[in-house]
Amino acid sequence: MSKKVTTIKDIAERLNISIATVSRALRGSTDIKRETKLAVMEMVKEMDYHPNLLASSLSSKKSKIIGVVVPTINRQFWSNSISGIENVAYNHGYKVMIFQSAESLQKEVEIVETLANSRVDGILLALSKESDNYDHIQGIKNRNIPILLFERVCDDIDTTKVITDDFNGSKTIVQHLIDRGKRKIAYLSGPLSLGVCQERLSGFEEAHHENNLNIDPSLILEIEEFSYEAAEEALMTLWSLENRPDALFCFADILAIGALQGCKNLGIKVPEDLAIAGFGNDDIGRFVTPALTTMSQPSFTMGQIAADLILEEINSDEETGIQPLLRKIKPELIVREST
Repeated sequence: MSKKVTTIKDIAERLNISIATVSRALRGSTDIKRETKLAVMEMVKEMDYHPNLLASSLSSKKSKIIGVVVPTINRQFWSNSISGIENVAYNHGYKVMIFQSAESLQKEVEIVETLANSRVDGILLALSKESDNYDHIQGIKNRNIPILLFERVCDDIDTTKVITDDFNGSKTIVQHLIDRGKRKIAYLSGPLSLGVCQERLSGFEEAHHENNLNIDPSLILEIEEFSYEAAEEALMTLWSLENRPDALFCFADILAIGALQGCKNLGIKVPEDLAIAGFGNDDIGRFVTPALTTMSQPSFTMGQIAADLILEEINSDEETGIQPLLRKIKPELIVREST
């Protein structure tokens, strides 16, 4: 037999006071006597009372909860971003609900709908690699629920976005490889359906253009899966070409580290035979041999900025609202042994 849930009414009856008095005491109201507050709090413990957050949110129109949707939580960039979001949210009295789409558009759509129906105050979303339709995001906007896109965004939706300056970050690291005397630079890309992958490819191309270098299309490989194994296989494909690269720029550190492992298996000396650079500055990059040159993304800071902006929108005047804006965060080149 299930235990009866204690309500505010039960506490009021036990103390012979009004329900309104109990409610004000629980909120810490200053117009309630200290003795009454203490009596209410003691009864709360005795009767094992827990507030109904959904009922509270219906009356206050605020749940004090932010929904966060990321492709995965097992990569450092996303976990750091979530930590930054939670840091700001907690300091403002908000809780965070975290979901991962597993790179699935269908799952992303279902999660966003669940969050909206759960009456979260706002949603922070990084798109899945399958996301090529944004009706679910527009639907959230039509319901006047604040939604912000971060890192993985789209141009089709007019909402605030927080991104890395991927174009200039990519251009900078490729220029670094060119300055090291490299002329046959390969690029290991993530899915080009993602805007972030397109931006880094554009930066790669622009660095070549500014240095009057031709690009060999066979040296650009697109990988659908962000894994060490996929990168290692791609490295083997590149090394089997007649026109072997002398440098490799990888979309993300996880791919660069997979490529490093492939070099060890094939007896390729890094950086003498092949210089390798990544993007993201995952902690593991400092400890592999040789240590990985990369672009440092301030992912924790990105999460903080995203949380600050969504809270600003949540707490803005409903009539005037907040004009959507684009915030670009500049990455920093970290030069290590691999180049």
